[in-house]
Amino acid sequence: MGIDRANIFRLNEETFKEYEKDPFLDCFESTKQFAQALKLDIETKETPHTLLLSADYGMGKTFFSTRFTQFLRNENFDVIYFSVWENDYMKEPFVAFSKAIVNYIYNKFTAKKFQNGIDNLFSKIQGVVSAVSIDFCGVGISAEKLIDTFKEPADPVLEFRKQLADFISKLKNKKLILIVDELDRCRPDYAMKTLECIKHFFDIEGLFVILPTNINALNNCTKSLYGFDNCNKQDKENYFKKFFNDERTIGRPNVNDYGFILKQLLIEQSFDTAFKKGLLCKKEGAFNSINTLCKALVECSESACLTIREFKDLVYEIIRMCNNFYEPVRVEWLVCLMAYKNKDKGSSFVYPLPFDHCFRHANSNSKTNIEGKEYIFQLNEYKKVFRELRPTYDMRVKSISLPYIRSSAYRSFINRCNQLPSDLNSYAAIENFLNKIFNELAKYKDILKEDMVAMNYLYTIETAIAKQAIIIREYQSRFGSDDNDNKRKKQYMEIVENPEYLYSFKDK
Repeated sequence: MGIDRANIFRLNEETFKEYEKDPFLDCFESTKQFAQALKLDIETKETPHTLLLSADYGMGKTFFSTRFTQFLRNENFDVIYFSVWENDYMKEPFVAFSKAIVNYIYNKFTAKKFQNGIDNLFSKIQGVVSAVSIDFCGVGISAEKLIDTFKEPADPVLEFRKQLADFISKLKNKKLILIVDELDRCRPDYAMKTLECIKHFFDIEGLFVILPTNINALNNCTKSLYGFDNCNKQDKENYFKKFFNDERTIGRPNVNDYGFILKQLLIEQSFDTAFKKGLLCKKEGAFNSINTLCKALVECSESACLTIREFKDLVYEIIRMCNNFYEPVRVEWLVCLMAYKNKDKGSSFVYPLPFDHCFRHANSNSKTNIEGKEYIFQLNEYKKVFRELRPTYDMRVKSISLPYIRSSAYRSFINRCNQLPSDLNSYAAIENFLNKIFNELAKYKDILKEDMVAMNYLYTIETAIAKQAIIIREYQSRFGSDDNDNKRKKQYMEIVENPEYLYSFKDK
């Protein structure tokens, strides 16, 4: 398993240098395009501005935010990346925000002429901290400091805003971008307190605040703190509208995006053990080939709407399982089960396998309940001969110049060829039936070798048997199907639900 690169600012210095030069070196093309669009928002929108960057858990908010921060810095923007979750040990978010901003300003304006201004800003921050308290229901004035606050010649909050706006106006783009990450990981009271803090203290000209967060998590905060239980969507939007001027959504990955991630996760040696044991192979199109596995991983992940985090976990678990399996792995079935392991599945749910897959069941709403394997067992290529030649069949048989006994036997044989036994419910039974017909064909070909009408008909049946046998072999090779499919289907389901079962199957 590789190192966690979600937050590039936590990487070692050598690795970070790669991202410092090219922040999106490991990102989708769509991510780069989204970053460019977001940069345009920052450049063109009036401030103060607070943008909600919405995405589900595990969809790469920190992954994007840290890279976007470095991208903006490379574009000569002034940006502060701030993790609320890492600072929620502080009682007041205002203190944490102020510390980050003052440090940035202190490092930005190193000339002596700015030192008095920085000291003044710091004193104003101290005044705000001393005079104002924040609880998760809003901003309140500390009773102890109330009289002293009113004795001041100016409101400390207004003075703080003025001083900070003055420094922002000296920046190249006259904008300071504050990216407030991991809000949805904080406890509910601190998350709401943070929003209130941004609204009341950092509504400052020149300040562009971006909050990458899960809006559903914020909704849960309101339920927990304010009792907005079972509110409709409109009520929630009205409540949060006071905090955000705008909203953007980090899109879900598509098949190409999952493929991009997969190439980063699978190194050449990932399946060495599986290849050595014959559990996986490199033959393209085989049921246990590496390309079939990769195709199933990206397609099932998109179908199951896996988050990036879920997808990475799935890939690592599949690597572990494939290297420790007890037989050549039916990868499509295993991946489908794993991708949907923690997903809700309704009564009409069908695993997204190929429609003719041996493990696929049609749902209750389907017009047919025939599985792909059952369709193969109908021997349609073989039966097609009789459907196509039936109109001339009687005439051909009657034209055969044989003694009555031989002619009767031949007619009986043709009828047996046309009527499939009712017990063709396994590959073994089908093989026995086709072999029996093939052997009888050899006998009648010897008897009828001088009758071209009969011989042509026998050759047509023989060709149909050969084609049907090829279809069956190709089907088995494609899906790894055999007469143990029902047993195997249940075993894989047990292993996915209880991974430790894998080792008990290995021992059998």
